[in-house]
Amino acid sequence: EADIIMICVPTPVTKAKDPDLGPVTGAAKTVGQNLKEGAIVVLESTVYPGVTEEIPLPVLEQESGKRCGKDFFVGYSPERIDPNDDEHTLERTTKIVSGMDVKTTDMLCRVYGLVTTVYRAPDIRTAEAAKVIGNIQRDLNIALVNELSLIFSRLGLDTTAVLEAAGTKWNFHPYRPGLVGGHCIPVDLCS
Repeated sequence: EADIIMICVPTPVTKAKDPDLGPVTGAAKTVGQNLKEGAIVVLESTVYPGVTEEIPLPVLEQESGKRCGKDFFVGYSPERIDPNDDEHTLERTTKIVSGMDVKTTDMLCRVYGLVTTVYRAPDIRTAEAAKVIGNIQRDLNIALVNELSLIFSRLGLDTTAVLEAAGTKWNFHPYRPGLVGGHCIPVDLCS
């Protein structure tokens, strides 16, 4: 009965290090079996570019007996919050929004815009890629600081002091040594 359905399921990796899109497929089957005429289905899971249109879309059509673009519509808006971060909440984090067409994107911008600032991606694949690259950039920077920390230690330097000094430059991004992790990370590494 819903006009807009948001699919936000995990996308773990298999032992072979491939994305396990089983949860996306399973959710799409359930949604497809209950899909209302004219509904918009939005995927929010971390996926590589192309998944929204290649995986859940055909499943939705098969399970519903409806045609995408005529009877229902799809979009992608990646989940971008960290559940443990009280500062960067949903309301304070710009939401990337994309739809299969302008009308769908407009509707999703209105809905998400009720909660937070939105950024209109030009298409679904661009929004999917933006999510992945954001996570990869963060991971690489943390890995770099970890390596630099080892070098600084061998040189007898205090990593915290080095980072504090470097942080006085206006465009320095303050990454800290530590573990890379999070619920979105495994699928990013497979992209």
